[in-house]
Amino acid sequence: MERELKAKVYPQIWAKTLKGEKITRNHLYTLDGPFEEERLFEYVCDITHELDIPTPVILKSHIYNFVHFNIVRFLSRDFVEDVDFDVFSLENSTGTIKPLPRYFREDR
Repeated sequence: MERELKAKVYPQIWAKTLKGEKITRNHLYTLDGPFEEERLFEYVCDITHELDIPTPVILKSHIYNFVHFNIVRFLSRDFVEDVDFDVFSLENSTGTIKPLPRYFREDR
């Protein structure tokens, strides 16, 4: 018996830069499929390109925080280049994004 997904809801990531407590830039990025941890760097590259900011250094702790707590914050020290904001934040705006079980994936 084959299982089917009733509806395809792909996660969205809300990216924003903060200077103090004010949002200076924001972008809503919709993923092209289910969330995959190993593609987080690719997602961040696409988002930073859209916002026209440098790409931060991504550590395992950043990935862990995003997957388990649905939010990650990059401080200005996480960037190699100088930036004009204090915090770059990525927030999951659609609830939990833990990867779907294998039997839900269409590509397997």
